Amino acid sequence: MGDCLLVGFESARQVWRGVGERIALSIRPSEGRRPLLVRLLFEDGRGIVMSEMPRRTRATTVPGKLAAEKIKLVRAEFGLTSEPLHICVSRQAGRRFASDATCHLMTGSYPIGSFCELGNGVLVVSPELAFIQMSRVLDRDLLIAYGYELCGYYARGRVAHTFCNCPALTSVARILRYLSRLEELRLNRGEGMPWGLDRAREALAYVLDGSASPEESVTSMVLTLPRRRGGYGLAPGALNARVGLSTAAAELFGIDEFVCDICWGEKRQVVEFQGSQHKQRSRRSYDMRKSNVLGADGWRVVEVDRYMLERGALMDEVAKSVAKGLGQRWKKPDGKTATRQLRLRNKLIKDLDEG
Repeated sequence: MGDCLLVGFESARQVWRGVGERIALSIRPSEGRRPLLVRLLFEDGRGIVMSEMPRRTRATTVPGKLAAEKIKLVRAEFGLTSEPLHICVSRQAGRRFASDATCHLMTGSYPIGSFCELGNGVLVVSPELAFIQMSRVLDRDLLIAYGYELCGYYARGRVAHTFCNCPALTSVARILRYLSRLEELRLNRGEGMPWGLDRAREALAYVLDGSASPEESVTSMVLTLPRRRGGYGLAPGALNARVGLSTAAAELFGIDEFVCDICWGEKRQVVEFQGSQHKQRSRRSYDMRKSNVLGADGWRVVEVDRYMLERGALMDEVAKSVAKGLGQRWKKPDGKTATRQLRLRNKLIKDLDEG
């Protein structure tokens, strides 16, 4: 594979977040051009140039040794200055000592498209492979949250409580296909399975595509994860789906559709998360208009904010309201369930705060 450096694990997560930031910066709104998230949600991303997205390579094996001379290059390029750089090699003998790097051994074959080119001989594991690798680092709940991020329209920033909107790096279906391709490849070649494959597949069963912010992801997880895992066990909704108004409502209000944070279309139920970006006067006015118009058209709209996420009694009210709209029977959480729900919310909120 030549003298290449392969970035993986936590460093790959930071690199992909940096890629999202670069894409967002390269497609800033201007006169005559709508904001990126609007283009992604209302225009299906048409016309968005993805020149900052790393190109997938045809390489199927991990570099055999550590190209230590490239470590400073990738640190400077993506601002990875505070932690050891996580590098992957395929041979034990190639794990050369480097004071500012952690070297991981990755043997066996990988499907085409597993490694992406950053330039100058530096590669990064694909978003799908990064999800498998992080299953070795994150617990099951934070792994699900990371899946939401990879399959969502946002990249978390280096500073807590910051994120930018960008095209999704992958999707639930694409990760599932990758897991199957990797498993089939290893079976055909008589090679062992990489650690984390089953754990990644289990976590992926609870990931939904299309979240537009970390807070939306947390709200969705809290409402839809099974009670045994700390959620409320509500049916999964579609994230940032278009909600079309009836012909009568469209004619009355002069608008055809809205995009809603979480939507259960058949039940005409919507959940909206009111984050910090919603405090701008124009944005808040738009959100109130959305609630008013949807309500007039027969939709039930439930709003959630950070304050409510932090308080069990208020989230019980949110879950009760949504359950009623979905026609699901409400069962008050018993003591053990309430404890699991508290732990899940606290864990996810702590992760939001720490970035």
